[in-house]
Amino acid sequence: MEIQHTFKTQRPSAIGSPHWAGPQQRTPSHPLTPSELKTYWQNGFLIIPSVFSPKEIDAFREEADRMVNLAFQTCQRFSLDINYNLRFEMLPNGQPWQVDPFVSISPLFAAVATGRHIMDRLASIYEGYEAVLFKDKLVLKPTDSHGNGIHQDYNWWQGFPKSLLTVAVALDNTTRENGCTEFWTGYQQGFLHQSDTFDGKIDHDRLAKQQHLYAELQAGDIAIFSCLTPHAAGANQSSQSRRVMFLSYNDSRDGEHYTAHYEHFRWYRTDRLSADEQSKYYFL
Repeated sequence: MEIQHTFKTQRPSAIGSPHWAGPQQRTPSHPLTPSELKTYWQNGFLIIPSVFSPKEIDAFREEADRMVNLAFQTCQRFSLDINYNLRFEMLPNGQPWQVDPFVSISPLFAAVATGRHIMDRLASIYEGYEAVLFKDKLVLKPTDSHGNGIHQDYNWWQGFPKSLLTVAVALDNTTRENGCTEFWTGYQQGFLHQSDTFDGKIDHDRLAKQQHLYAELQAGDIAIFSCLTPHAAGANQSSQSRRVMFLSYNDSRDGEHYTAHYEHFRWYRTDRLSADEQSKYYFL
């Protein structure tokens, strides 16, 4: 299916590690408005409706299905257990909960991640400088699957730049029933987790005085939020999956950290396992 935005697709081999040409400045065609920018800096998050059209969202859904089905077929072809593929987080019932990373196996999604409808808005936050992709995951969140407790993304990114932020692109309508993302204000409090651990929980009482929002997005909406913005998501109690792309970036003035992040990511996915269990894992 063709889509209307000008997406320059790339060969998959060209996008496994983002190109890096140093800090770049540009005049954006799709900047944030002064009001949007003020909201982002006040709250630590911003919701922008209808960034992608229904036709584009249909194409994204088809691509997500194609990508997951191809991965399963490839694993079956080579007699590999999909549960040990580090690209996937699998549920006990055999369904995939998320794909992380995913743009390296989809030229379409790679084009979306570097397209001007996202990058120009982030340049507004970064004082005109380009964003650099840091992490990309597609959360599929099937029915009856888990959510996440209150956390800040920087808990898992300690040591990386604090300019990190995430863009959530809704492929399905997100609701309280299907476990939409919930945001709290108060990112100005700084890091709320215990340093040098991966403790993923923030006590709700610490946010009692902060404003809380259920980010009920329509398909095609995006939400931008800081790496220090407290957020959570409930379980999916609906009868349908809730698919959202989460694309994380840092200010290009802080360098390129994509490769270093994924080396770290694969380490903490397997570090606590026995040597025998570690030997079963692969990345495909």
